[in-house]
Amino acid sequence: MANGGSGRRIAVPAGIGVVIVLALGAIFFWPKRPILLGFAGQLTGKQQELGVQERNGVQLAVDDVNSGGGINGRPIKLLIRDDQGSPDAAKAVDKELIDAGVVAIIGHPTTAQSIAGLTVTNPARVVMISPTVSSPALSGQDDWFFRVYPSFRESSQAFADYILKKGGITRLALVLDTDNGGYTRTYAKTFQDRYTAGQGEISSELSFSSKEQSDFSEMIDTLRKSRAEGLLIIASDVDTALIAQRARITGWTVPLFTSAWAQTETLLNNGGRAIEGMRIEQSYALSSQETRFLEFRKRFEQRFGVQPSFGAAFGYEAAEVLVAALRQTGGKPAGLKEALLRVQGFQGLMDSFSIDSFGDVKRPFYLSEIREGIFVPIAKLDLEPDGL
Repeated sequence: MANGGSGRRIAVPAGIGVVIVLALGAIFFWPKRPILLGFAGQLTGKQQELGVQERNGVQLAVDDVNSGGGINGRPIKLLIRDDQGSPDAAKAVDKELIDAGVVAIIGHPTTAQSIAGLTVTNPARVVMISPTVSSPALSGQDDWFFRVYPSFRESSQAFADYILKKGGITRLALVLDTDNGGYTRTYAKTFQDRYTAGQGEISSELSFSSKEQSDFSEMIDTLRKSRAEGLLIIASDVDTALIAQRARITGWTVPLFTSAWAQTETLLNNGGRAIEGMRIEQSYALSSQETRFLEFRKRFEQRFGVQPSFGAAFGYEAAEVLVAALRQTGGKPAGLKEALLRVQGFQGLMDSFSIDSFGDVKRPFYLSEIREGIFVPIAKLDLEPDGL
């Protein structure tokens, strides 16, 4: 029977036919190899909320990117690790992520873990971008560390100006958690230098280890005997709440102040009436009416069932700016550092920011007060250029 041409039929073995079909399917239907992105933060233990909020903010940003087609058609796969709030664990999980082939690591939420992790990521020439680390100890260094939260050097000084001049408090007690000493000690020193330069007096300064201390009774008694007119707490959300509770239980009613590290729902939930009136400095514009911020807050609450803290917002922004840089490199780690250093006028959720030649940013900072269990913005903090 004639079939045209030579009239011959070519018989293809069944096994080969299956291979051809699968190969064609891979070409036309299988997704492209994902881009591996790491996240490292404390996700367990009593100080977990900041890490959990940052992880959720990052995850929301990654989901947004993937729903929009990823980077050059490649989805992002987020590898999540728990640094347990430990410098040793931070180094271990960063090495694990690098060995897994991540293009960059978003983390860590706190200074001590970031400093430890950098001993792993810097030699490996892998970008680490932190959503919330603010210690000036990491500023001005030509390394592989980036951040979207500004150094607290100016905000802590402006906070000192506010407490002394507008608060009228000339004798202040100070307590700090040494477990995150890279943050707390530097914050205390920067604040104290400014406060005393304006003729303020630190009546007492005490420190503690969050991992070892759960009862603050003796500490509060000592601080109270110093005849301080106010108390600055530089600690996590949980410990800040416990210290405030102990102060009020003993009848010590002086004004309370705290740094941005404590600004989470955990502080509000655990502090109760003891933290009413507490004032806090941070770069999180709680009253922002920016459309992107309002949409983010709504979607975050719908997804995770809680309001986003500053960690969630800056986690989202850290992922966003990292993705923008990865689009320039085609999703590859080569050239990523240089792409991040070119970031100028990037539109975040609340305001725009630029990354300088050392991977640092400058952003506004604000003063909030806890009223009826919520953070209420009351002023924008400004550092007086000529001092007090």
